[in-house]
Amino acid sequence: MCNNLSIHSINLNALTATQNPIITVMLLLGFGIFLTNCSQQQPVADTIDFEKEKAAIEAVIAKETESYYKEDFEAWKSTYLQSPAFRKFGYWEGYPEKVVSYIGFESLAAEKKNQFDNNETLWQGSTEERTNENFRISNDMAWYTFEQNSYEKDTRKFLGKSMETRILEKQNGEWKIAYLGFHYYPMPVENN
Repeated sequence: MCNNLSIHSINLNALTATQNPIITVMLLLGFGIFLTNCSQQQPVADTIDFEKEKAAIEAVIAKETESYYKEDFEAWKSTYLQSPAFRKFGYWEGYPEKVVSYIGFESLAAEKKNQFDNNETLWQGSTEERTNENFRISNDMAWYTFEQNSYEKDTRKFLGKSMETRILEKQNGEWKIAYLGFHYYPMPVENN
């Protein structure tokens, strides 16, 4: 009841002490108690097992990365919120256009399906290390930020460093990536 409280106006003339001071005092007292109860009510939050949810989010991110580099379209797709609400924004100097953006999952899925089918994924077999991780988790939404270093798996040659953001939504009890953001640092210039 308090959450939907909307007071448009109060007719102060109706509450003047000259008409009936006892009624006025009772109305003001009742109104004050009502407002006090509303301000003291706190929404009841479900208890979140932070470590369990964090592990589930890390597993989704790991599955997305692994299936991407293995070019396993169905496994990769299963980690995403397949909705027009999905967003992806990123910067990498290796892209001809430097900045990429996707509004809705369909356009990203179509591009990745073509990429995987044609074996055009860069850095296949790379390994990623995440640092400076930060998790914010609620019942059905979470965000996760981190820095990521990518290396060739066998030689450990440095491929790139990025700042990454994931916003996840819980769908049917499973975390799905609803937003993917990345910004790659410029590569250091090699001296020959």
